[in-house]
Amino acid sequence: MNPKDYEDYQKNNVKASKSQLKEYIQVYADMVKKLKNENALELEAVKNNILKTYPEEIYFTLVDEVEKPVKLIIEEPNKEYIIPIFTDIREYAVGSAKISKLFLDKLEMKVVTPDDISKMADEDEYFQGFVINPHSQNFNMDRNGSF
Repeated sequence: MNPKDYEDYQKNNVKASKSQLKEYIQVYADMVKKLKNENALELEAVKNNILKTYPEEIYFTLVDEVEKPVKLIIEEPNKEYIIPIFTDIREYAVGSAKISKLFLDKLEMKVVTPDDISKMADEDEYFQGFVINPHSQNFNMDRNGSF
């Protein structure tokens, strides 16, 4: 979500704002379906827009009582995990409702920036990346912000 949209949400509770990144991911998904190949040259411009837009937005994630992000383990018994992030309030509302059913802890929303995610990657070797809007777009990026 654009930081300005988030300010509007906090001030006026406007929930209709859309993330530019979410729109690029949707274009990417639609093109992949048509092209049937994620390495097609036609996707390069969209990939570049996603990579360019990612650091310009803020995201929402779920945290527990000690404000640690909800971790989705990649494969048991491995300790590697990803975190879910959401591009806007609507995505967060849907995703958090579904994820909360999996956890007994009380979960809350936390705003995270790309810098926060980068710091997490630097500090925790088990952090492998994140999944954007896991219940609608399910778009994965690694710890460095790459596909």
